[in-house]
Amino acid sequence: MDTNKIQKSGVAIASLILGIISFIPAVGILLGIIAIILGIIALSQIRKREFSGKGLAITGIILGVLGIIFSILLYGSLFYYGFIAKSGPFTEIKVKVSKMTLTQDAGLLELYKKKYGKYPESLEEARKAGFQIYGMDHYLKPFYYKVSNNGQSYELRSLGPDGIYGTADDIFPEK
Repeated sequence: MDTNKIQKSGVAIASLILGIISFIPAVGILLGIIAIILGIIALSQIRKREFSGKGLAITGIILGVLGIIFSILLYGSLFYYGFIAKSGPFTEIKVKVSKMTLTQDAGLLELYKKKYGKYPESLEEARKAGFQIYGMDHYLKPFYYKVSNNGQSYELRSLGPDGIYGTADDIFPEK
């Protein structure tokens, strides 16, 4: 049979195109899965109906798998360095954002005191009273909060990357 007259599988071409596009992070996993499925369908069509495009289908499957792996590694790295790692490319940003969150929470604690005459016993108490207190740093750890016995002063801080109270990396609200 003359291979020049055999029609290329449209599904194989679609698999290849989606395999290439699967490297776009926002849609990589979904398009990678679709590229794999279409590549498998195309291989089946090529075997049964004498379409050409086996190489396109196989390439689409491989690119789909690689696109999925790329997306998982990318998002896994972003999650790890963004929330779990104590140091890394986002350390300075996490400290700044935690400081901003602490400063916002401190302002809301002042509003709470103006309304109720004393600071809340816990950050949860302020949340229950309708104040939008975040109460957690960007290391996914709750802020340290302790109110004085008379309710007229408090201590609010993030324990920082090391998670230990009273060390040099503790983060405080802006004054």
